[in-house]
Amino acid sequence: MIIEITENIRIWKDFNPIELSRIGNPSNLSDQKFLSAQLGFNKERVAIRDRWFDVLTRSELVRQRNKRDGYYRVIYIQINWETGEYYVGKANQPTWSQLLRYQGSGLKFKNKLKSSKSGFVRYYIASCQSAEETELLEASIVNQELITDEKCLNLVAGGGGTTKHPSIAETSAKKSEHMKNHPEQYRSMLEASKAAFRSGPTSELQARNQRIKDTMSDEKYREMTRKRVNKWKSEKPDEYAEARRKSSEAIRKPETQAKRKASFKKWAKDNPEEHKAWQEKLISSRTSPIANKKRKASLKKWNEKNPEQAKKNTRARAKAAAAKLSKPVCMIDLTSGGVLAEFPSLQKAAEWLVDNGRAKNKNCVSSISSVCLRKPCTTGYGYRKKAYGYGWRFSSELDSDEPTQLTIEW
Repeated sequence: MIIEITENIRIWKDFNPIELSRIGNPSNLSDQKFLSAQLGFNKERVAIRDRWFDVLTRSELVRQRNKRDGYYRVIYIQINWETGEYYVGKANQPTWSQLLRYQGSGLKFKNKLKSSKSGFVRYYIASCQSAEETELLEASIVNQELITDEKCLNLVAGGGGTTKHPSIAETSAKKSEHMKNHPEQYRSMLEASKAAFRSGPTSELQARNQRIKDTMSDEKYREMTRKRVNKWKSEKPDEYAEARRKSSEAIRKPETQAKRKASFKKWAKDNPEEHKAWQEKLISSRTSPIANKKRKASLKKWNEKNPEQAKKNTRARAKAAAAKLSKPVCMIDLTSGGVLAEFPSLQKAAEWLVDNGRAKNKNCVSSISSVCLRKPCTTGYGYRKKAYGYGWRFSSELDSDEPTQLTIEW
């Protein structure tokens, strides 16, 4: 059946909607085809000035989606069944939800839709593969003859949209090239920007910096940055390596280090709780099993690559450890509490014990250290007070006027 909306708009339906609502099957029609129509698959066509278009179902729209960029590019018509008014438009939308939300951009149509949204029914009548194709098709439908119809809500002829929108990268490159070719037009603007940034931490600059930090701290932008860096690294490895080298050199400069230290010190002072949490997180990450394993593997690889420097580092660590153990220590009589002897280091005290038959080897230095450091006993009662028949104390912990009963020359 054919339903005439206006002189220019007609709709053809495979089955009469009234007939579909009746119980039973109409004559001269197959049962299966009629049942499909009752379930909502009633084939429809729309005629615009005697030009017929098949109405596309949702499944057909999905199948005709552009495979290259995923866009839906369609021509549609909005028809108000109560008033007979209609509007023909095009849509180029990247997602299905955006396509369903988009109703049209005509001012006259939008006002009518706002006052009677439920009265309009939308029909998708064509699917295209490019924006240029949708514009050409819209221009062939919405011509000057159609917009003279008083029921048509289109104000201008079709095909007047932008065919190709430049990307952000293309726009940025075009702006940059123009600024390079016409520096005199932007010199005052650049000088003003430099003066603003050099004027110190003004409230406007601080607010701007905070907005940038809040935006870039969002996980969405962090993921975008990671993708861009990984793409840059894979496509241009040499350029990426050179940029990393320059960045590393810039960070190592004394003036850069001084600025970073001053900034970090100020932040720690202004945010003590956050600084404490940051320190705990840093220590936890550095001492985790995974971090230790990575550090060992990295150190082993570096030692194999730099054997001479590795030997120097080993000697430096041994010297530092020896300096740490070179703290003067006193041997104390357990009965009187007097100082029997003073040794320049724990190692020398261990040597004296071995030479005088008090200890079997120099490993006794750990026992002397445990007494000096007051380490807890393995039995759980107090701390260790003696080793090899003597008490031991660091010289710095004793008063200088304590009597010395035995002096050993070194």
